[in-house]
Amino acid sequence: MKRHLACALCFAATALLLACSSKEAPTNNTTNQPIQNAPAQSSATPETKPAATSGELQPGQASGSYTNKGETVQLKYSYAGRAERFGTQSLVVLLTETPIPPEAVAEEIKSTPLLDGEKIRGLEYVIDENSMWVRFHPGQYQESGSNKLKDYKVENDVVRGFDDDAAGDLSNGKYKRSVKFVAAIAK
Repeated sequence: MKRHLACALCFAATALLLACSSKEAPTNNTTNQPIQNAPAQSSATPETKPAATSGELQPGQASGSYTNKGETVQLKYSYAGRAERFGTQSLVVLLTETPIPPEAVAEEIKSTPLLDGEKIRGLEYVIDENSMWVRFHPGQYQESGSNKLKDYKVENDVVRGFDDDAAGDLSNGKYKRSVKFVAAIAK
């Protein structure tokens, strides 16, 4: 009896060892490489990753920089939403050097407390059918005029564009910008 019990325990231990060692690590379907600590992504807020060094920008990404009285700020993140500005409902696009906390995005689009409070730096765009307004944060320098964004497009609740005033024509070179962005429009 003891012999049968010892054999049964040995068989069970061997089967368990084989079962555990044959388990495969989960893989990424596109590269067939093991997934290592993949971050969880929430569907509640748009993804906000820094701009990739190569390839096309994804929603939530910006690339480029602006110069504010000689100081250059690199922009990596983009956000968009609709809010009232200048007495009308407008598309607001925010480009920032650091991410806006997900719980603060809606309020930031509505009234820019972090940008105005100089807690983050970036550009604030207000875009209407025929006009564009941009404000530099910090510094509060602002320009307005016709919508002169290049490659500007709003499609499937994603806004994209390119703004280039690398010479700072209206400010005698004190305020310059050259930025590209893709932002999901928050609901």
